[in-house]
Formats: sequence, C-alpha cells, structure tokens
Amino acid sequence: MKLLKLLPVLLLSTSFACLTQGEIEEADVYKTPYAERMKIAEEKFNAAQKAGKTVKGVLVDGNTLFNNTIEPQNKPYKQPYTQEEYDAVAISAERNSKLFILTEDGTLYYPTPPQGQLVSESEQAHRIDRVLTEEQKKGPKMFTWATMVPLIGREVEVSGEIFPGYGGVKGISIEAIQFEGLYIIGQTEESV
Repeated sequence: MKLLKLLPVLLLSTSFACLTQGEIEEADVYKTPYAERMKIAEEKFNAAQKAGKTVKGVLVDGNTLFNNTIEPQNKPYKQPYTQEEYDAVAISAERNSKLFILTEDGTLYYPTPPQGQLVSESEQAHRIDRVLTEEQKKGPKMFTWATMVPLIGREVEVSGEIFPGYGGVKGISIEAIQFEGLYIIGQTEESV
C-alpha cells in the first residue's frame, strides 16, 4: 500500500528528470504573467530592431524551394508565389514542410530551437510572441502570438539568436515576430 502512495511522486519526479535545459527555462518563462511577457518581448524586439539585429524576409516553403518546383528567390520580393503556387505551398506547410525566411538579398534563415535545447516541437507549430505595430495597436484587437504556417508567402520581421548555420543557410531561434495585415490563413488586408 505504501508503494502505491509513492507511485505518483515517482512518476512526477521522473517526468521532471526527462526535461531538457531549454524546456526547464521555457517553463520558467511561463511563470511570468502574460501581459508582462508581451511587454518584455516588445521591448526586446524594438531594441533589436533599432540595433539592426532583426531579420526581415518572406516566409517560403522549403520543399518546393529546394527541389526547384517553384523558385521564389527568382520572383519579385514580397510576391514569391502565384495563387496556384500559394495554394500548393500552403498545403505543404500545413503538412509540416520546412519553412524558411528568404531575405531580399537572398539569404535563407531556418527557424531552430534555442541553442542547447536538444528536443523541440515543430518550429512552425509553436506560438511565437507577436509584436504589433503602432498602427495595429490602434485598430481592433489582434492576436498577440502567431504560428508560421498561416504566414507562408508573407513578409515577416523576426528577432532572436542567429546561428552561423551550414552551406549558406543560417539558423535563427525566433523570439518574436512582426508582420503587417491580418492573421487569417490565406488572407491579407488586401484580400479581405
């Protein structure tokens, strides 16, 4: 009977032993009230923006980029896909194709977990703190977070730690994201 009483304690202690350092740090972040976390994220993003340490680019699908089915790098910036191509890459992104940020100068950034975090969820599925522009703050209430999949083909600006990467593709651990328009899959303000 005593062993049955100890079972929940043993299970709980082993689950904590399985967390990586990054997951422990992430869990600590969630102890901070949400409004305070958003204010900190906005301050960090604005400081990075002023220091020129943000990355601005169009979110593109990796599958069609690397197999040369679609070449967003050879199209006008901010217009990487035709409507037909967009429909295809949106489905691909929803099915967990890797997404990249393609900057205007042609640099590719691959979203990664923070340094030291060995295990991660899909980087395009987790919620990223969204920093609203001053104009967006004046309008109707908007989501204060975003996932990357609905933003495929759109220009985003992100802040976070940049890693040297490999083969010309850099890594970035995205901490915050900013973008114009609405956060509705397949829609921008122009299409509404």
